[in-house]
Amino acid sequence: MTAMFDFLKRGGGPTPRQIEKAVKRLTETHGEEAPRIEAAEKLFAWGTPEALLALLKRFTISSRVITQDIEEKRMIVDMLVDAGERAVDPILRYMKFHHQVDWPVQALARIVSREELVRHLVDIIESVAQSEFAAPEHRVSLIRAVHDHVTPDMEPLLRGFLDDTDDDVRIAAVEALVELGESTRGALLEAFLGADDRPRIRRRIAELFADHGWAVKGYRPRVEETLPDGFGLNAKGILQRR
Repeated sequence: MTAMFDFLKRGGGPTPRQIEKAVKRLTETHGEEAPRIEAAEKLFAWGTPEALLALLKRFTISSRVITQDIEEKRMIVDMLVDAGERAVDPILRYMKFHHQVDWPVQALARIVSREELVRHLVDIIESVAQSEFAAPEHRVSLIRAVHDHVTPDMEPLLRGFLDDTDDDVRIAAVEALVELGESTRGALLEAFLGADDRPRIRRRIAELFADHGWAVKGYRPRVEETLPDGFGLNAKGILQRR
């Protein structure tokens, strides 16, 4: 009777136990790659939302052989792309709770339009930003995921991270805002001046201003006295490396 019940349940999709067993093999960091690949293929073949969400968990681990690890992750991305729209919701669900988002974003970018991608990323960043349980690494990885996709309407969201308690989060936000050009110069200089106890942040902002040849007009006296070693201002107030 139990065997028949399991058989009938398999006909309607995998059971939670089946998915759990597949995930255990999928995320085994030691040993040969064959069991991981077999588990991935099984989850992809099942193709249910829960199976695809489980498939994404391959991105939470790295196997010992780096080249093989990358190859397997590329395979998972291709599987998700082949699943098409069915994979979108599982990808978004995964990204809300896991900070390893680089590979999932690659898959999502191949499934949806650029406009949809940006909208989804903004929604997830806002959700994670409001969570008191989200680790700094999660905020960092999501902000970095929008690099090369930053639009002017994202500026208020990104500026909200300039006073984050974590240095890496602030730096990720700074790097994203720079993509919007000199219109963000004032906000970045305010962040520079407000980071008197955060030397890494000041140095990164100085580096970016020097790389882009931006001036510190309106802020020169305060910036000049707080510049990190190795930086200076020319006669026009442009921040440069010495």
